[in-house]
Amino acid sequence: MVLGRDAERARVERMLDALRAGPTGIALEGAAGIGKTTVWRAGVLSARERGFRVIVSTPAEPDATLGFAGLGDLFDGLTEDVLAGLSVPQRRALDAALRADSEPAPADPHALPRAALTALRRLASDGPLLVAIDDEQWLDRASARVLGFALCRLRDEPIGVLLTRRRASEGVLWPELSRGFGEDGLAAVVLDPLDIKAIRRLLSAELDRPISPPLLHRIYEASAGNPLYALTIARELRAASESGVGEQELPIPRTLADAIARRLEDLDPRSADPLLAAAAASNPTLALIQSVLPAFALSDLDGAERAEVIEVAGDRVRFTHPLLASTQYSLAPAPRRRELHRLLAEVVSDEEERARHLALGAESPHRETAVTIEHAAGRASRRGAPDVAAHLLEQAARLTPADAAQARRSRTIAAAERHKAAGALDRARALLEMVLGELLAGPVRARALARLAELRGDDYELASALLEQAQCEAGDHHRLAAQIGAQLAETCANRGDHTRAVEHGRAAVTRAEQAGDLGLLAQMLAAYGVMAFFHGDGVQHDSLRRAIELAEHDQDMPSYRWPSTSLGLQLFWSDQLEAARPLLERSMRRAIERGEEYDRAAISFHLAHLEWEAGNREVAEWITAEAIEAQRQVDDPQVDLYLVWLQAFCAARDGRLDEARTMADDAIKLATRIGDHFNSSFATAILAETEMWNGHADRAHERLAPLRDAFRGTVVGSLTLPFWSDDIEALIALGRLDDADEILADLLDCARKAENPNALGIAERCRGLLLAARGDLAGAIDTMQTALVQHALRPLPREVGRTLLEKGTLERRAKRKSAAKQSLERALETLEPLQANMWTERARDELSRVGLRRPAASDGLTPTQERVAELVRAGLTNRQIADTLYMSLRTVETHLTSVYRELGVKSRAQLITAMSASPPQHQTID
Repeated sequence: MVLGRDAERARVERMLDALRAGPTGIALEGAAGIGKTTVWRAGVLSARERGFRVIVSTPAEPDATLGFAGLGDLFDGLTEDVLAGLSVPQRRALDAALRADSEPAPADPHALPRAALTALRRLASDGPLLVAIDDEQWLDRASARVLGFALCRLRDEPIGVLLTRRRASEGVLWPELSRGFGEDGLAAVVLDPLDIKAIRRLLSAELDRPISPPLLHRIYEASAGNPLYALTIARELRAASESGVGEQELPIPRTLADAIARRLEDLDPRSADPLLAAAAASNPTLALIQSVLPAFALSDLDGAERAEVIEVAGDRVRFTHPLLASTQYSLAPAPRRRELHRLLAEVVSDEEERARHLALGAESPHRETAVTIEHAAGRASRRGAPDVAAHLLEQAARLTPADAAQARRSRTIAAAERHKAAGALDRARALLEMVLGELLAGPVRARALARLAELRGDDYELASALLEQAQCEAGDHHRLAAQIGAQLAETCANRGDHTRAVEHGRAAVTRAEQAGDLGLLAQMLAAYGVMAFFHGDGVQHDSLRRAIELAEHDQDMPSYRWPSTSLGLQLFWSDQLEAARPLLERSMRRAIERGEEYDRAAISFHLAHLEWEAGNREVAEWITAEAIEAQRQVDDPQVDLYLVWLQAFCAARDGRLDEARTMADDAIKLATRIGDHFNSSFATAILAETEMWNGHADRAHERLAPLRDAFRGTVVGSLTLPFWSDDIEALIALGRLDDADEILADLLDCARKAENPNALGIAERCRGLLLAARGDLAGAIDTMQTALVQHALRPLPREVGRTLLEKGTLERRAKRKSAAKQSLERALETLEPLQANMWTERARDELSRVGLRRPAASDGLTPTQERVAELVRAGLTNRQIADTLYMSLRTVETHLTSVYRELGVKSRAQLITAMSASPPQHQTID
């Protein structure tokens, strides 16, 4: 019976009506006993009557510290057609999470969130799916984390969520869904107290008779419209009337807890222990109660069942309301509770649940108990439940005897590590800071210092100090020293000290070799490669080839630390985009497959940047959106910084200078706050670019000069080239040609050392601009042609387009109208697909000044179309034509379509025949 909840039920029905259109849902919020579950059950029933598939979890308080109890409820009985959509790592991970008797070691915990997402999509493939969770505050953290990941990645799937939660509770799933589920986050519907009319109908139905107005007002005032409170009072009233107690003599409980307690105290005393066992167990059954209470008889629970305190369905025993279970548990004396937990520990089969009961049943620290709980924590961690592992490790530390202080501290550090893996960073930091004060210098303290440094991504200076101290205390523990060295190398690099970064990176490789751990060595070589690259030592091909081979020895290595990722990044930073792309795409797929959110966010940032540089705008926009989505799942200041910089970069490339300036300012503030001078440099370069194109060349120069000094000796590529090229253009604008000449010489030297044709092309373009500024137009034009030859060896569309634009502009000034027209048209064809508005507008303006009419469609082929057709006749593929003419593949295809239409042909063979029968239509006349 649902009384007084018409508005809430209507909201649920409207949600179900909209479910076929895509993800939607409701969280029913309110105080305990307010009626959330009643409305929730009505919604579940309505969904089933509509023919929707419904998966349900009704967690109880004991479930909150277990691993994947909620996920097990929801995915219980998954069919083979659903499992068939999972990859092997995903299926192993899901099996390890759902089956208590499975062997967890082979499973990859990172694949579990993706497995849950795939399973949900498969379940909804043939019709709407409703995920229904009652009492979300008791959902275990491991399940909540996995479900939060999966549900927040739905797009247009007909999947709904209906959950209940107590307001101001500490549930883990709700915060994720409130921000990231569907288009606007999961909506909350707050259940207010019932009005007096609804309470009267409720009480009359319960008592099966009308209730007097004075008593109604007494009950309503006491219950404040809470239906469970009112019903509990009504039951006492019924029992009192049966024993001859008058209405006026009835004592009204002052709180709902008092009312629940009195209700339980009135039960048959024989039910106390069986009900306590049921309240303490995560999956209470009659058989379980019999196992811990040999004298138990089913009749002991008859009174509790008649009083609607519990429901017995088959072998399963279930409290009718969570408050009844928690109150029954709290009413029992503490010694009896501990005794029941010890008895339960002897009979439950699940290792993690047994550990929980051992912890709750312990009278004092106990060595064997602590070891048993620690082993269970290891199993939980391997199953992909770091949340559970962290809780158990804290319990193991608590129960470690005083004479085993080192073991207690080690378990506390391990608990912090598991909290970090689960995203509970504040708790991890608190544990580490607590234990550090107790530790003597040595490897254990070094490990704690290093873990604390990992959590201080908000302060690189402090992180460096912690790591320096950790390195001093690691001693002969080579594996730990290697890991600390790699952390320290990265932190030094972020602080702008590339020399020390290389030193620490090289030392980390040596320590990994001394440790004899091949997987660790692979990771250290990959990390060292990045440090060496920015130190100016070039792409570390040999060591990375070795690292890629060794990586097979560590399948759990994070994807961002994978040697293939390191190689891909170095190739990208040296402008070898075509070689870098497949490596980074493979790393991205691996991170997605394994559910590695930080790695996915970081790699997608670099891959998006690569596609922007490659001119693949649609792909770049899609990956940028992926990167932003991944960022929402990661609480990491550096990832935030990456994404703000990327947005500034995109705005600058589009010519949205005011927006680029704002975003670059934001990125600089973020970087300054955490002490990341490395990434602050790139944001400052964007800011300088906006200054220059807004006519403030002096400000641009002031910003760029320090950056160039900081990165002197680095391998120049598109990421660092603006430090030189933009400053040269700024100095030319300021008339400081000799200063520009000095920087040009430096740039040419860097470009030759890097053997980077794109860098040489940009350097030659700068030389051409400098020659033009000195009045040598002919020399400037020849130099621009030299730049284009270099660009052809490693083409980046924006740089090619800019060089063509500068060449066309110089040719127009030199009165070479036909040549200027061709250069500017080619510039437009290259820049327009990039939507580089600032440059395309300038190209159109320059073209309008040439004074020659662009051929109309009826005039035959344009010069560019004719060049494309000639290259087809020469036997080149579309990709080869794109590379030859410095344009995108899509632009080539567009021109070829126009050529086909103009010549009336339908194939390459017909085009070759037509071209062979006709002389060229255009000639260049200067």
